[in-house]
This record gives sequence, C-alpha cells and structure tokens, in this order.
Amino acid sequence: MTTSPSFPAAAEIAAIRQRLSQFSCLTTPPVLSDAEAAQVRADLSDFNDWSDYQTLGICADTLAEGQQALESFLKALGVSVNLDLPTREGAVFLKFNTLKGAWYLDDYSGPSRGVLITFHTTDPEVAEVSGTYGPFPFGLFPAQP
Repeated sequence: MTTSPSFPAAAEIAAIRQRLSQFSCLTTPPVLSDAEAAQVRADLSDFNDWSDYQTLGICADTLAEGQQALESFLKALGVSVNLDLPTREGAVFLKFNTLKGAWYLDDYSGPSRGVLITFHTTDPEVAEVSGTYGPFPFGLFPAQP
C-alpha cells in the first residue's frame, strides 16, 4: 500500500481498470506492442502501489516457464522471494500470495496460459482496484541483469 495519504482519482482507477479489462476472458495473452506492454506494466505498478497485497496465478506449459514468469512479476511488484519448488513434468498451475508468501503448485490440463493478477485492498478509497486482471504474457516484465 502506498505510504502517502493521497489517493488516485476514481476516474484514474476506472481508466486503468478499463485498459486491464481488455484481457479478461482470454484463454491466452495477446502479443503486445512495446507501447502496449509499457502501458500495462505502468497500470499494474499503479494498482500494486494502491493495493494491500496481490495473488498471482500462472498457467504454463512447464514449471520452468511458470516459475520464471512468477519470479519476474514478483520482482516487478517489489516482492523478493526464493522459491524452492518440487520438480513437476508437464503443464502446471502455480499460485502465489504476496501477503502470506505462500505458494501452491499443481498439474494443469486446461487450455489457458499466462499470468493472472488479483489485487486486494481493504481501503474504501481505492476499493475499485480490487479484482483479477489478465492473462498477461509471461515475459511482460523482462528479466533484469
């Protein structure tokens, strides 16, 4: 949550929700232009700043792909974590809760792929931030050296 007592205008939250909602109900994330990806990263960063915590859900073809995406998204959200996940073959569902630092891993047989982010807030000033957005591309937040 932001440490500043000032909150964004309701119209700003609504505009971000509208931009992020274009991904809802997709089975796989779209290919984004550099400008579109930059806007999505900025929007997710703002919602991250205004929320209390986040839950990420990832459907990936391999554990390595899912873990790499999770780690890059968490780093972008300002969460440092070292996940020691058990070996898993095939497609996976990986979930992470930033409040508890807890993860869940299971096999996945569905067609969906990508990263979903749920923002949680208890502050009525930014209640409209709460919700699930995505799926976003695995590589939305490029690996930093």
